[in-house]
Amino acid sequence: MRHAALTVMLALFLSACGGSKVVREPPAPLPDFTPQAQIQELWSAGVGATVAKLPLRLVPYFDGNAIYAADARGRVSAISADGGRRLWETNLNATVTGATGAGDGLVVVGTQKGQVIALNKEDGKQAWSATVSSTVMAPPVVLAGVVAVQTVDGKLSGLALADGKRLWVYERSEPALSLLGTSAPVVVGEFVLSGFASGKVVALNIKDGRLVWEFTVSHPRGRNEIERMVDVDAPLLIVRDTLYAASYQGKIVAVDMRAGGRLLWTRDASTFTGMDAGRGNIYLSDAKGHVLALDQATGASVWKQDKLHGRGLSAPTYIDGYVVVGDYQGYLHWLSAEDGRFVARYRVGSDAVTARALPGAQTLYVMNQGGSLAALAVRSR
Repeated sequence: MRHAALTVMLALFLSACGGSKVVREPPAPLPDFTPQAQIQELWSAGVGATVAKLPLRLVPYFDGNAIYAADARGRVSAISADGGRRLWETNLNATVTGATGAGDGLVVVGTQKGQVIALNKEDGKQAWSATVSSTVMAPPVVLAGVVAVQTVDGKLSGLALADGKRLWVYERSEPALSLLGTSAPVVVGEFVLSGFASGKVVALNIKDGRLVWEFTVSHPRGRNEIERMVDVDAPLLIVRDTLYAASYQGKIVAVDMRAGGRLLWTRDASTFTGMDAGRGNIYLSDAKGHVLALDQATGASVWKQDKLHGRGLSAPTYIDGYVVVGDYQGYLHWLSAEDGRFVARYRVGSDAVTARALPGAQTLYVMNQGGSLAALAVRSR
């Protein structure tokens, strides 16, 4: 029974992310438009292929000076943001499924077999390795002397930054069927927040894992397990004191963290890729491949771009007045943050772009599933 459930999980994930042959609806053709900006590739570097036996969304980490990236075969690289020079490379001989986290001098990844591996940020040498309860499919997060790691069996663990020793474990019961993946933990002050397949978001004390508050994003509804899936797999978005969370086949909510998780607004939505914020809006790619802009304060619709329907979009990135999304054919689409119109388009290769692009100082860093990492800049026409 469990094997059958996992098979359905895999099929659902693949059909949604645009990186497989499982297709529910034909993808929209590339829309015609008059470009209003030109995209310049500043440099590119190979960091290994991100696709293995599992459908993955390996996300690089950018600290302002370097990009840290991992591929599924265990190759971890540090690339200079200025020029794309390779600073170091380490081969872990493990299937990396959760990447990339960094902070306090470490780069941290998780593996299919439940290993959490910490490398020194300066030279890539291994600092420590620890084992958690199951597969890690989201980037670990590092802050306040703790590495927080979420696993696919519904557990969130806190490991000591110094040596990987387990400090605490928080566990929730998981539904029989869920998407293949987990939310990535987010640290805010003394709290670590994360979403679960049950449709809930929890806030824990980062030092001891104690539950501080929890919030239900969406309640399971439907006649069967597939219809009842409400995973909070999309990375949580924090804007000042407000938490934005979204579920699959459910809702998007805004929650006041100062008031112990008080609901500010809610609206129907379905996403598992993530969100970004800018110009007073939040931006998301929904499960249909539409890009939405919602008012941060009220959740009211500002605009919707539906001409990328079915193209397996990445989470959006806001940068310099644009909203940028990648698709299953390796294209990046620049939309106006004001009204959602198409501004520019650039292809970084034929492999899908499933990881959210990383914004820098007037530069966008993007990695596709073929392991090509590129730095792009916008030039006005």
